[in-house]
Amino acid sequence: MSTLKVDNIQTVAGAENLGRILQVVTSTRGDQTTSTSSSWATTGLEATITPTSSSSKVLIQCSGPMTGFAGGQDDHNSGALKVYRGGSGGTSVESENRGLSMQYGSHSQYSDVHILYLDSPSTTSATTYTVMMKRTGGTSTYSFIRDGQQTASLVLMEIGA
Repeated sequence: MSTLKVDNIQTVAGAENLGRILQVVTSTRGDQTTSTSSSWATTGLEATITPTSSSSKVLIQCSGPMTGFAGGQDDHNSGALKVYRGGSGGTSVESENRGLSMQYGSHSQYSDVHILYLDSPSTTSATTYTVMMKRTGGTSTYSFIRDGQQTASLVLMEIGA
């Protein structure tokens, strides 16, 4: 039987951190956030990471419990979530108008939402990621963490690339 032991594996160019998780940053929020706006607004869930290399990727993971539609009598509501890089005044990490997560449903209908996205921030500066929300249809209030008794989380993982 043979045993292979190595201290590090490098590319031909000498890069050492390919595919490794270099750091993890987490943030949580338990307060309800609501919106009746058709414009993107912050959920209040955000985290900041400072990549160690401009070639690094950032894996964004968001879990938002009990997200959906409060009040009203409308059975045709829709709402969306997306992630902005650079805080709530920054830019979306993707270009879809309806974001990374979309919910459809009637009033008083909720579900857990999950976002998984690999971003390429191309910087070594502190970078804030903010989960944003908007109502995209219907008349009910779009709610993130509806009753404020659960915890939403945002996890940022720097991946060497």
